[in-house]
Amino acid sequence: MKRLSILLLMLLCATICVAQSTRVRGRVTDMEGNPLAFASVVFKGTTVGMMTDEEGLFSLETREAVDTLQVMMMGYISQERAVKRAAYSEHHFKLQTADFAIDQVVVTPGENPAFPILDRVIERKKRNNPDHYDSYTTETYTKMELGLTNIKEEFKNKRMQRNFGFIFEYVDTSALTGRRYLPAMISETKADYYHALSPSVDREVIRANRVSGVEDTFSIAQFTGQMPGNVNFYHNFIDIFNVRFASPLADGGRMFYNYFLIDSLEIEGRKSYKIRFHPRSLASPVLDGEMHIDAESYALKNVSARLPRRSNINWIKHLVLENENEPVDSLHWMRRRDRVQAEFTISMRDSSKLTSFIGTREVAYSNTRIGVEIPEEVLRMDNNVYVEAREEVQDDAFWNEVRPYALSEREQGIYHMVDSIQRAPLYRNIYTTINMFIVGHYNTKYIGIGPYYKLASFNDLEGFRPQLGGRTTANFSRRVRLSAYGAYGTKDERWKGGAGVELMFGKRLTRKLTIRGAHDVMQLGAGANALTESNILSSIFSRGDQRLSMVDRGEIQYEHEWIHGVSTFLTGQMRRIYSNRYVPMALPGNEVRLIESVDDASVSVGVRLSKNEKIYRSAFDKNSLGSIYPILTLSATAGLKNALRDSPEYYRVDGSIFYRPELPPLGHSEIMLQAGQIWGDVPYPLLKLHEGNGTYFYDPYAFSCMDYYEFASDRWVACFFEHHFGGVLLGKIPLLKRLKLREVLVAKGVWGTLSEQNDGSATNTPAPLRFPVGLGSVSKPYFEAGFGIENIFRLVRVDFIWRLSHREAVPGGPKPQNFSINASLHLDF
Repeated sequence: MKRLSILLLMLLCATICVAQSTRVRGRVTDMEGNPLAFASVVFKGTTVGMMTDEEGLFSLETREAVDTLQVMMMGYISQERAVKRAAYSEHHFKLQTADFAIDQVVVTPGENPAFPILDRVIERKKRNNPDHYDSYTTETYTKMELGLTNIKEEFKNKRMQRNFGFIFEYVDTSALTGRRYLPAMISETKADYYHALSPSVDREVIRANRVSGVEDTFSIAQFTGQMPGNVNFYHNFIDIFNVRFASPLADGGRMFYNYFLIDSLEIEGRKSYKIRFHPRSLASPVLDGEMHIDAESYALKNVSARLPRRSNINWIKHLVLENENEPVDSLHWMRRRDRVQAEFTISMRDSSKLTSFIGTREVAYSNTRIGVEIPEEVLRMDNNVYVEAREEVQDDAFWNEVRPYALSEREQGIYHMVDSIQRAPLYRNIYTTINMFIVGHYNTKYIGIGPYYKLASFNDLEGFRPQLGGRTTANFSRRVRLSAYGAYGTKDERWKGGAGVELMFGKRLTRKLTIRGAHDVMQLGAGANALTESNILSSIFSRGDQRLSMVDRGEIQYEHEWIHGVSTFLTGQMRRIYSNRYVPMALPGNEVRLIESVDDASVSVGVRLSKNEKIYRSAFDKNSLGSIYPILTLSATAGLKNALRDSPEYYRVDGSIFYRPELPPLGHSEIMLQAGQIWGDVPYPLLKLHEGNGTYFYDPYAFSCMDYYEFASDRWVACFFEHHFGGVLLGKIPLLKRLKLREVLVAKGVWGTLSEQNDGSATNTPAPLRFPVGLGSVSKPYFEAGFGIENIFRLVRVDFIWRLSHREAVPGGPKPQNFSINASLHLDF
């Protein structure tokens, strides 16, 4: 659910649509109706134009004052047609072949004339790419708008007309798809952007931000500025929507594209080359489009690129990236405008009538200064996107002054329209229901009931388990969140429950105190991403290896985020873990002497370090959107002797590092390394119980073929590795490439040891407790490996994992699982 909500937020923040410009769409064919690819379509008298795609389609949009559309192609008679200014129109052209006599032409082999130009562009990247300038500052204005397409006539029924009849006055037509859309959200952001190489700074300071229908704009403001849409074609790969597209200006661009030198022409008094690029294959994420290269400096003047049809990209039917640059002085070029247009949909078929999201995101740059010093107060800021919006600059007069162009009456009315929609009772009901599936709770004004996926579950220990819980919402308080739940097991006939309170002392940088307590079952040795114990899915997809323990636990934790990327934690915890028939606790010796429980009282300190990590922050929670750098976590724990009856004294350190290296065009890897050690005599529930998987759901940080309570250590090293090829292999197989499947390689391993005083595998062990049957050491390393197929129906991933070691059963223990099939759901682009 967290991943779903994050992706939906990214969708919301990365898609918009610009209205009240001149928009045209159409097709170019010959007189017989055959599509003409690579025909040039331009607004006459401007540089706004494009080449038709392989189906002869084109779509253009501009705010410039234009009135004529021109179509040209070698060997055909050019045509012109008047267009409606500041409106949408469709124009279809049939070109007639031109009759002319030419002498004999001899074609000889030679170098592609586009290659020398591209070589010069690559040679001069450092000179022309703003990212390589020593320093610069620029002002940005970003406008975003979200719209809905395919609004059916049935939508205009009496009930809808009663609640939302006024919104149909705002319906418009998109040049991207040629379909009518209804604006649903508009956002404006005014910011200053700072860049320097030494010290390394790429920082955006948001001076003002407003979003239609949103009172607290801080959470949205983190994503509505310039940074998420910073598309730099000088980079070898363009990262957008978590997809890395090969840039047409990549150093190895010829691996991905065919290039065609179309023309050389004068633009604003400077000669430029017009180059068309077309993908060689769709096995890797690529684009299709054209660019203009300045003939004097070999800088990129402008580029228009779109997503080719039949690309192995999910949820995006149309995508257009536009970039315009201009010379700031005789040596430097700078961005003038960036634009992202996209349509997000469930169905990729052109005939689909399903409602989809559509829009563009536009950034205008102004007042660029090269070589200036970065202010000290900016250098001291702790986040690459720093929100400094003030209430006094949120009025209409301020926005009318800072916009590079005026909003149309339709655009200005969207703010009022969205606010009016949100006051409608029907909207609130629809929003509450959708929000429940994303956040897990059905939110009333002050109380959220849930999580819904824990309302009912079942397991061997408890039998059928109904549960009811709730928590306060941000409307109750943005500083304090209270939560509680209760549950009952029909088999063990015991009540369970828990409660907690969260106190927020800071939001821009997290300063949070959490106090919680519970009397409930836990699965010791579960992976960090495992389904929670009372999740209905963990019941339905259990493979019969649930070994739950009743635990009384209390915890107090304080998190202090010092700067962005540096957080420390201070935690105090008390636990009483009870014995049962599935997890027996027996004292050493020949006789079976069971004890009721073991106790644990501890304090721990931890630190989490990251660099340039993208974080989404809500009122009480924050979620990582990843970083291109490794993320390091360290913790140290001390057990407090006799603080809770018989709690032992021990010391423990844990560390982990996560890294997601990009290896285009071969996809990306995900690597997790873990290590730790325990000093002292502890009962086996307090050892490192290595992560098993008791369900058919795939857990990336658990061992698919390992059972719970199979291996324990007091010193260990583990590695979890995945490589996602992104369809680069299956996309080349003729019978499979249409399915757009993607391949994954999986390898996991762990090595650990047990000191003599903690090895409870022997009958007369010196350890505090004997190990249950089947639990042992992993001094002989455990390995498993396999492969997965993901993007099945664009959602499902299936993994096939083989155990490579410890394949034989231990004496008296259960037969190991040497092969496992796991499934999981992934909402990825």
